[in-house]
Amino acid sequence: MKVTLQFHGDRQEIYQMALEWARDSGMPLVEERFFPTYQVQLVGGVREEDGKTRCSDGIDRISLNPSSVDLSATSSLDYVKRNPDSLFINLGEQSDAILRESVLAAMTDEVALVPVWKRLRERARKSMCKGAWVENTMSGARSRVASHYYTADAKRLSEAGVVPIGGTDWIRYQFD
Repeated sequence: MKVTLQFHGDRQEIYQMALEWARDSGMPLVEERFFPTYQVQLVGGVREEDGKTRCSDGIDRISLNPSSVDLSATSSLDYVKRNPDSLFINLGEQSDAILRESVLAAMTDEVALVPVWKRLRERARKSMCKGAWVENTMSGARSRVASHYYTADAKRLSEAGVVPIGGTDWIRYQFD
């Protein structure tokens, strides 16, 4: 069984959502850095002044893990191989200029996990807005994507001039 969801969201907003899921489910949350050297660690609970745990700029992927997690991985691919039933969220690049699409994905043969991952995907969908125009800036083609999801903070960033882009730099979104 495979679960996926592509969406735009502020990295801090996505991180807080995943932390909430981890707390509610009792599952460990893991963060990975891919560059300059691969690092993987459990999310600690280091809190800022407002009491929230923050996602640093260097975090590339977070994952919710159904059982004991194997942190001995030496690469992102090795981590997936060691923890195949996890729910992964690849965090899109974010700067003052752009907000790249993020991706939630899980693939499992564990029957008990299927409804859990589907429920979390639905929970994410219900917390988001949907509907956007997408433009290929190379060709000028533009079309409506009624099912594209984005968070409230992604909308706020877009309204402030941050450009939502897809997996490639020539795909741009305009939220409803």
